[in-house]
Amino acid sequence: MAAQVELVCLDRFPSHLSPVDVLMLNSHLVSVLQNYPAPPTVLFVPQQPLVSRRTGILLRVHPTTEEEISGCGGGGDSPLSVSEPRVRLFTSRHFLRHYRLQPLGGTGTVRVLEPVKLDRVVLGARSRQSLHWAGTEQFTGGLLELCRAGQWLLARLGDPLLLPHHPMFGEEQEQVSLLLELLVLDCSPVAQGRITADTSLVLTDCLDSVDPPGPILPYRPPSLCVSDFAHHADSLGRSPSLLDSRRLLGSGLPDLQALECRLDVHVVDTRRWHGVKSLQGRAVDLDGCVFVSKQLLLRLGLFNHEWVRLSRLGGFSRPLAGGADVGVGLCRERLVSVVVVDLTLCPELQNYRNVGFISATLWFNMAKGETIPVERCTLRMKRWKPAPETDHRCSDSFCCSAFLPLATELHIQLIVSPLYNNLSCYDNLLAEHFITPRVVSPGDVLTVPAGNHPDLLGNSSDGIHWCPVLYFRVQKVCQSAAERGGFHLADRTHTSLYMGAPTNSAVPCHSVEGASLWSSLSPPGLSRTVELISSIVLPHLQHSSLSGCTVLLVGPAGSGKTTVVRAASRRLNLHLMKVDCVGVCADTSAASEAKLASVFQRAGALQPCILLLRNLQLLIRARGVPEDNTRVQAVLQQMLRSTPTSVVVVATVCRAQDLSAGVVGAFVHQVAMESPSEEQRCSMLVSLSQELHLGRDVSLERLSKLTAGFVLGDLSALMVEAGRAACRRLIHTCVCVCVCSGGRKQEDLCASGVFILDQDFICALEILQDAQSKAIGAPKIPNVCWEDVGGLENVKKEILDTVQLPLQRPELLSLGLNRTGVLLYGPPGTGKTLLAKAVATECSMTFLSVKGPELINMYVGQSEQNIREVFHRARSAAPCVIFFDELDSLAPNRGQSGDSGGVMDRVVSQLLAELDTLQLSAEVFVIGATNRPDLLDQSLLRPGRFDKLVYVGINKDRVSQLQVLQAILRKFQLDPDVNLQEVVDRCPAHMTGADLYALCSDAMTAAIKRKICLIDDGLDSEESPVLLSIKDFSTALGNFKPSVSDHELLRYQNIHQKLSAT
Repeated sequence: MAAQVELVCLDRFPSHLSPVDVLMLNSHLVSVLQNYPAPPTVLFVPQQPLVSRRTGILLRVHPTTEEEISGCGGGGDSPLSVSEPRVRLFTSRHFLRHYRLQPLGGTGTVRVLEPVKLDRVVLGARSRQSLHWAGTEQFTGGLLELCRAGQWLLARLGDPLLLPHHPMFGEEQEQVSLLLELLVLDCSPVAQGRITADTSLVLTDCLDSVDPPGPILPYRPPSLCVSDFAHHADSLGRSPSLLDSRRLLGSGLPDLQALECRLDVHVVDTRRWHGVKSLQGRAVDLDGCVFVSKQLLLRLGLFNHEWVRLSRLGGFSRPLAGGADVGVGLCRERLVSVVVVDLTLCPELQNYRNVGFISATLWFNMAKGETIPVERCTLRMKRWKPAPETDHRCSDSFCCSAFLPLATELHIQLIVSPLYNNLSCYDNLLAEHFITPRVVSPGDVLTVPAGNHPDLLGNSSDGIHWCPVLYFRVQKVCQSAAERGGFHLADRTHTSLYMGAPTNSAVPCHSVEGASLWSSLSPPGLSRTVELISSIVLPHLQHSSLSGCTVLLVGPAGSGKTTVVRAASRRLNLHLMKVDCVGVCADTSAASEAKLASVFQRAGALQPCILLLRNLQLLIRARGVPEDNTRVQAVLQQMLRSTPTSVVVVATVCRAQDLSAGVVGAFVHQVAMESPSEEQRCSMLVSLSQELHLGRDVSLERLSKLTAGFVLGDLSALMVEAGRAACRRLIHTCVCVCVCSGGRKQEDLCASGVFILDQDFICALEILQDAQSKAIGAPKIPNVCWEDVGGLENVKKEILDTVQLPLQRPELLSLGLNRTGVLLYGPPGTGKTLLAKAVATECSMTFLSVKGPELINMYVGQSEQNIREVFHRARSAAPCVIFFDELDSLAPNRGQSGDSGGVMDRVVSQLLAELDTLQLSAEVFVIGATNRPDLLDQSLLRPGRFDKLVYVGINKDRVSQLQVLQAILRKFQLDPDVNLQEVVDRCPAHMTGADLYALCSDAMTAAIKRKICLIDDGLDSEESPVLLSIKDFSTALGNFKPSVSDHELLRYQNIHQKLSAT
């Protein structure tokens, strides 16, 4: 049972306890944690997300009383009461700072959790004293005594050890200080659990590798500097200033800050600072603030919550007379409040300490719809000074934290959006939103967070709401006659709110829950496509004289087409209307036409917007198919031509060939998405794994090499499958969870922190590659090593010089050393296919095996298309090796084939054209294998194509045959009396690798028969292994016959001499 709790920081936390422990009243322990064990251990889940990406924190709770809490300076203003509905957890300041929680108002949930037993814990000492103390008998003996006493010793990754006090540790205060210097560097099988007597402890020195948080230091005020208030003494009044400017300037204080400066700002999701309070204790307007660090505030010479003017370098357009709004596309000055935040709570912003942060809505209102800058941009900041009073008896001084004028009336309009119902009433939501005073100005767009508000839940047909925000446009702001200025504060106490008719407008982007890749304006690995689409769409939006923008986005399934369009719409501040063409299809053409017209009509009502038509090929079939629907095609082409400039139509298909030429021509622009490169895959994996616990042995760079040919959807599925593999491994490891039939134990196990190890990724990769290979024949990295290939040392060297050298030394390509093709020829069974697989494995390249007859198709042009598809898949999975087996059947001599249509001639020409394009890429290699090189078209053998001919012959010498036999028998179990050299000496002189493998298979068959006879006679058991004896080899040699005769071997040698001579 989980209970809501509130964190309360004590002024004086008990010194004999660990500062990362918590206290709870006895009454709360009994009422909330019923039947709790003697050492109560709970799982605390904060309301705000943790920086460590953990779902919860395992805590040891110490019971306490109200008198003890009062003595520690806790309890707040109100007296503690057992009947109080909120349960309180009393913590130290170190606890809040260590877990980066809010010092005030922190809430969360707790529930009883039985810790998982840890198998191994690695401790790192952060000081020489703690390293010496942890290595003594005093420390280890104390741990054993605590384990025998039934005490729960908790360990959590990245935290100090949570140990109760024991006399063997020494003095209490000294013990706590030394325990804080023992950091848990690693623990298994979960991230947090219990140390038992069976746990293996490893102690190491981490003085240089870990930065200890250290004890809580006393507060030290920053060095003073002369503010603008003292510098501009003339503004204090009409009388001479009491401050001597010469003494100020010569006092050695830091330089004076000007009233105007430049500030680099970065547009971020400011909802992370929703708990920041104003000077009056109320929430701040997140869309009316610029958030800075304390160091930057001191450099600027400003006060916290001071009002400043933000504008762009080069100036903004001034507002029109009468407070009218500026034109679209122009920029204007904004009045914002400077708010200090703690950047230590946001590790992703640690490198932006000298940068201010604003929301996307603030940038939108300031730039009037300009695209959001991906990187930081520079703005002009000027201190705001309220208008002076007309009464000359008043002083000219002003308060930096003064309020803006309050608006008496605020007229807004709901902006039409596909995210919510545009005809509903949202009075309650607006009333809650304006509890906080908001900065408003005519023409502004207000972003009202929706969450799971009851008004929106009631409007949803299925009761599930997914709309994150509502958009409103400020139509008019009315103020009293005595107040002047273009910016006002509006709240529900002083302002009357009027709702007008819905209107159309561009809107700022909003952040959604999930990994940053799905909500980023530049998704990792897809940023180039997003920028390309944005550059295509933007001119059509800025110039109404241009025709409507239509884009056909082509890419493999799961390549991120929808993600790209979503990011482009967010960057351009456009609505996104997604329509799956499956829902547009109907039984008749008239019904499909009506649905399609309704879709475009709704898109016109939502302008400016992007209409995303997913899977357009399902609605528009290619010509030549019996079910061709020309009527729907004609309607679609007409609607695309008549689309207004404020409606951008983007259609996605997997292949452009699935559409007719007329439909493809109706789109003004066409963008193709290829499979991501290794660098792009690595950036995608980094982004997708942000919310996961990765083991220390996981290398995302290595995974990006192993996932050649994977697209975004495949990488996302890899993360999910790796998580499942980790859960299966953990459940199999922890016997207590396997025995338990209920789900509570497994839930506790997952809450303890599951690590995804490298073996989990390898297991998931094998599952996905097998499924993908079976479905579409995708390339994969084989598992054949050089140890599996016996002999052929000269052949190995020649192949590696051709394939491995360009990969290891790419600078040699400029010298003309690029060779892309190797032709292996020789008798059958000599290991040509095995060689190609071994090369791909040793060079960490994907392997795409193609049989020659598989590409030949009965339809005209389909054979050439199959060849193009093979090379396209290879480029997508680069670095890749394409292996053409039986090449003579695919590329015979042109002009000599018996087909009347010249199909084989066109196939050979297409193959030659694809081979020529490989000169531009150094990561795709072609290896061909044939038994009849004399039948190949001679154009294939010229330099630049299959320019390296390697003869793979029979191993004639006994040493090479012994190497082949040893490679084959690596996975066999031999009798200790077997001498392989004797077996090789009894073999025929000319044997291929396939012959030796057949010999071993026959010997294994003889051994199995022999074992069956022994089992029937009761002389052996089924549990004993099958061992190959010399008698089994003798039986196999008695029935053996070489596959290549002497006559055929002579013919191959003649071919080899002929090709070597040329």
